[in-house]
Amino acid sequence: MTTNFVRRVDQLDAVILDEELLSLLNTQYRKAFKYLPNSFLAKLGPEIDILYKLAYKYLPLHFLRCSFGQDLFQLQYKQGSSNLPASDRRLQLLALTSVCVPWIWDRIFRKLILTLPNDFSTRALGFSYVFERHFHALYQILTLINFCVFLQKSTYQSVVERILRVRPLYVEAQSIRSVQNDNVDRELLWHGLSEFLGFALPLINVQKLKGFFKRTCLPKYYRNHYKKYFIQNNSCAVCGSIPNFPHTIGCSHVFCYYCISSILVADPSYLCLDCDIKASGIENLKPLAANK
Repeated sequence: MTTNFVRRVDQLDAVILDEELLSLLNTQYRKAFKYLPNSFLAKLGPEIDILYKLAYKYLPLHFLRCSFGQDLFQLQYKQGSSNLPASDRRLQLLALTSVCVPWIWDRIFRKLILTLPNDFSTRALGFSYVFERHFHALYQILTLINFCVFLQKSTYQSVVERILRVRPLYVEAQSIRSVQNDNVDRELLWHGLSEFLGFALPLINVQKLKGFFKRTCLPKYYRNHYKKYFIQNNSCAVCGSIPNFPHTIGCSHVFCYYCISSILVADPSYLCLDCDIKASGIENLKPLAANK
C-alpha cells in the first residue's frame, strides 16, 4: 500500500467520530450555562457557540496537526500529496473557514445591512438572502462533485481541504488488512439461534416440565420433608408464603388461589408433590373452608 493512499473508510469514520464527540461535549458545555439568565444566552449564545466550535476545531489542528477523530486513525494533515506537514497558516484557514464563515455572514454582514437606511437596507437584505440561496446551492453541487472524486481517488474529503490543498495522510505505513469472516459468521450464528429460541420457547409448557422433573427427579426423603414442611407451617406449597385466598386440590397441601390456578391453566393434569393426587383441571379447585 502506497504511503499517499488513505482508506476512505478511515477518513469518513474520523469525520463521524469528530461530530459525535462535538455533540457529546456540546451537551456538557450547555449544562454550564443552565443557571444563567435566558437573556444572556439569547444575546451572546451564537458568539459563545462559535468560540467553543473554533476551539474544538483549532486546538487539535494546532497541537496534533489533525482532528481528534483523525488522531485515532493515525492521520495527520500534509501538504498536497507530499509528506511535508501542512503549514500553520493553512490549518488556521481550515479551522476558520469551517467554523467562522457562517457566523460572519449571519451575525456581522446582515447586522451591517440592518444599520443602513430603510429602503436600501430592505433591498440589500433581500439580495443577501437570494445570494445565500444561490451560493448554498452551488456549494452543495461542488460538495457532491468533490465527494464523487473522493470516492474514486480517496483524496480531499471536503471542498475546503481541496481548495487549501491539505489532506490527511498516515503517520506510519499501514499494513494490508486481511478480511476475516469469523465475526460475521459468529453474529449470524447467534442471530439465528436467538430467533429459533424466540420461536420455540413460547411453545414449551415450562410449568408442566417443572412438575414432571419435581416428581421424577427429587429424592423420596426430600419430598416427604417438603410435604411436612408446608403442612406444619401452613404455607403455600408453590410460593412458600402465607396462602392468599387458600385453596386445595383435594390433598393436605394448601395453595394460594393465584399460584395453583396459574399452574392448572398451564398443566391441567398437575399432580401434587408426593401426594400423587391429580388436580384434574381448575374445576376441582376448592376453597379451604369448603374442603373442611
